[in-house]
Formats: sequence, C-alpha cells, structure tokens
Amino acid sequence: MLPLRTLFLGLPLLATSTYAVAKTTYAACQLPAKVQGTQLANCPNGTVYVSQTDPEAQYGSIQAAVESLPADDSSQVILIGPGNYHEVINVTRVGPLTMLGMTGFPQDWSQNLVHIWNRPLGAPLPTTFGNVDFKAYNLDIANRATVNGVEIKTKDTGPSAALFVAAANASFYSCSFFSYQDTLYVGHNGSAVFWGGEVRGSTDYLYGFGTAWFEGTTMASRSNGGGITAWKGAYGYENTYGVYQNNGRLIQAEDAEKDLTHLCALGRPWNNASRSIYQNTEMSDIVLPEGFIIWSATDPRVFPNLTFFGEFDSFGPGFNATARNRTVETLFTPAEARGYSFEKVFGGKPAWVDYQTATGLS
Repeated sequence: MLPLRTLFLGLPLLATSTYAVAKTTYAACQLPAKVQGTQLANCPNGTVYVSQTDPEAQYGSIQAAVESLPADDSSQVILIGPGNYHEVINVTRVGPLTMLGMTGFPQDWSQNLVHIWNRPLGAPLPTTFGNVDFKAYNLDIANRATVNGVEIKTKDTGPSAALFVAAANASFYSCSFFSYQDTLYVGHNGSAVFWGGEVRGSTDYLYGFGTAWFEGTTMASRSNGGGITAWKGAYGYENTYGVYQNNGRLIQAEDAEKDLTHLCALGRPWNNASRSIYQNTEMSDIVLPEGFIIWSATDPRVFPNLTFFGEFDSFGPGFNATARNRTVETLFTPAEARGYSFEKVFGGKPAWVDYQTATGLS
C-alpha cells in the first residue's frame, strides 16, 4: 500500500516555448505536446493519460486511473497533465507503477506542473508486501488542511503526512512533499529513494522505521518542534533501517513561522534503535549547534551501541564540530562513512531505482 495524502501551494503554469528537454528517462513523454492529440506519442505503449482539460486523456482523476489498472504484476505507466488534483491517491497493486507529472523541466522540481492536495485522511497499514516498484516524477504533494478558508498551522494540528510508504519499494524524482508535523513516512518493510526535490515540515517531519535515502534533497524547516528526523530501528538482528541524507541541504522554509536560527535539531530517536545519518550536507544556520538530541528529559531513548546518529563532511554555518553532542552522535572518519554508502545501505544497487535520472547515487 502506498497512500499519498495531499494539498498544494499553487505555482504558475509555464509557456511550452520555454521548455527544455533533459536527458532523463521519461523526459520526452513528460514534455507537454504542442499539437492536440499527440501527447502520448513519446510515451511507453499503453500509458494511461490523466488530464482535467485535454480531451485525449482517458481519465480526469489520478485515483481513477490507478483503479483502472490490472491487479497483476504487469508494468504500468500513468501520465498526469498539469493542474491541481483534489484527491487521495492509494496504490495497492503489486506490479510496477510509474507516475509521471507533465513538465518541460524534469530536473527542476520548482517548475512542476502537477499539484495534488487533500485534507488529512486515515489509511490502514498493509499486512503483506505491496508494490515492488513504484516510481513518481515531478509531483508536488502536500497536506495542508483549511477550515473556512483558513489554513491549519503546525500549532493547531497533529501528524499530517503528505506521503506514506509501507511494505513497498518506492522512488521519487524531483518531487516535493509539504506539510507540518510528520510530513513524510517510510514504515514497516518500506524502502524509498528520493532524488532531488524538497521536503517541508516542522516537527519530526521525516519519520518512520523503514529505509529512506535522500539524494540532493532540500529539507526546509517551518518550525523547530522535535527534530528534522524521528526514526525507529528494529531489535533482534542487525539494524539496517534508517534515514540517510546525502548531498542535500538544510534551510529555513520561506514560509517559516519564525526565525529558526540555531533552533532545529538534526533528529531525535523515536525508539532507542534509531538510525539517522547526514553525509556531505550543507547546513544553514538554523541547525542546533549540538546537532542531534534525546527524545525528552524523562525519556531520552539513547542507548550506547544501539542508537546511531552520525555526520560526515557536513558544512556551512550550521555545522560546528566542537559544539556537537558526542554523547548522542558520531562524527565519522572517511573510512567509517564508506560503510554507509548507497550500496552498503541497500546491499547493492536496487533494481527498482531509475539510475539514468537519479545521477550521483553511490
């Protein structure tokens, strides 16, 4: 199961004359067509087309397109036209599924044209493994509820995830995920890779107990509740779960509720087998000088040789080696850092990742 719960901040549509074709796997399919009736000409055979305005499309709803797919192990592709989609997306099929947001700039999430939103809704966790290969490209996904036209802010709401991944393999390319508390969840038996894009939130906005790898992704803090990450680990065998951030950056969100200078902890332990690692990360001055923190004064959840927080080659005004709390985190040597490469974390190069698009994964 892979439910997506969303709401969007509008971005202007761009004239097709400004588009530039990038050398990503689906760039030609994603490029908006200039001639009516030819949108699928450069797409894989059998691509299902969703649009709110184009008569060539088979569906006007993303979820309707998902539900039209056969419940088997076949590979399927959905192309989504520009617009604001007010719906919850829930993927439960086992077979590979690729969702493509139409765009002329597949390597620049800030110019995405597909925006999905809805109010928070519950979703059950699966008991068996779900999708073996889910991919999403150039989708803006957010969970921002409003009441009488007034947005519910972080202080007024609890967990409000924009994305859930559980019992699935999933990868996301130039996507954005916006919410407040608990923006993005990768849970039990979930493995996810994020390339580029931005995640925006306030309290523990990366959370879960699966394996999540972020490559070149921006983490934009709206407030400073908890930490940026809050992860669980597993007991009884070698812990390979964790949240890993590589070649990314940590910044204050443009819509932050206050000045966050020196207020944002890198992470805290959801349980005492937590693992959270930053490598080659540019850190702005929002980062708490101590780095990682305990869960709370009465329930620290930090155990020697079990809780594992670390950094390697952090840089920028938010990194202060002498101020880091070494009783909570480790500053890696180069040799230690090599043990947490992409291939080490996943035990090789997962076949469900698009390496042509996701350059730099190692």
